[in-house]
Formats: sequence, structure tokens, C-alpha cells
Amino acid sequence: MISARDILDALVALSDGRIWASEVGFFSGSRRIDFWTLEPTHSQGFRASAYEIKISRADFLRDSVEKQDGALRWSDRFWYVTPPGILTVADLPDWAGLQEWDGAAFKVRRKAPPRAKQAPDWELIVSLLRNSGDCRRDVALIKAQAIFLQSRVDQMQRQEKLRNDYQLQRWIKRGAKAVPA
Repeated sequence: MISARDILDALVALSDGRIWASEVGFFSGSRRIDFWTLEPTHSQGFRASAYEIKISRADFLRDSVEKQDGALRWSDRFWYVTPPGILTVADLPDWAGLQEWDGAAFKVRRKAPPRAKQAPDWELIVSLLRNSGDCRRDVALIKAQAIFLQSRVDQMQRQEKLRNDYQLQRWIKRGAKAVPA
């Protein structure tokens, strides 16, 4: 079974190069969006996307345009993200797209229609800063850390291979001594 955490982790993993935050609160925290991204380039129009994760049909049916007001206000695109088969395209409001996460890949069932977002205000800025612990800070730093960790894994694998080869050679030598000539 795919959880909301599984979907959120996949969204984070695929947001390389974007500024992102999870659990962004709007209107003094009375409403929130599960995941929000911002393209940090002028050529992309600083495109902002909101993602609302729904893991059950009942959860989706409790949603409304009023609940999503902040996300709709400050986003160029709005997506519902679900496990496969939770929603149909006919279920969606006209302002939303649908992506399904099957545990391995996202499938776009309906593209999110472009929207005209409002300029950010202090409410949005404060919410993003409050969530700065869960924000994408510096992709270059994260990539450098990943490269370092991969080099450590490679080093440990090399050391393990050397240990195994050494033990095999010792075993072979012991076996050769035990066999009479």
C-alpha cells in the first residue's frame, strides 16, 4: 500500500533544481498544502506548483476550493497526487491536474491547467520560512553530500572485497597444506 509519506518522498526526490517546501501553511496555519515547488529561474516565470496528496477517495471528497485557496492563490499549477485508481479525471475540479504514483514512477492522468498566481505576500514568505527545515536549501550541497557518501560506500565495498580475497587466499593456502603431496 502506498502511503502519503511515500508520495511526498517521491515528490521531494524528483524536485531537483526547484525550491520546495512541505506542509506549507496559509492564513496563519488554518490551511496548508502538502507540497509546494518554485522554479527558481526567470525563464520559467518563477513557476510555482502546489501538490495535494490524497491516499483515499474519502480524503479527496472532503477537499474543496475553499480549503485550497492559499495553494491556488500562490501557484501556477495545482496537482492532486494519488496512488493509482483513487480518482478519475472526471472527479477533478477544472483547476486541478492529476498525477498517480505507483511506487516507481509518476503518471500524469491530466495536466494541471495553467493559472495566474498572485505575487507572494508576507503570509507566504513567513510560511515558507517556518518550513525552512523541510525545504530544499542547496541542491549543490546535497549533491556534494551524495557524492561523498557514494565514495564512502565505494571505499567500503573495495575494503570488503580485499578482506574477502585475503580470507579466500588464506583458506586456499591452508587447504593446500592439509593435502599430502
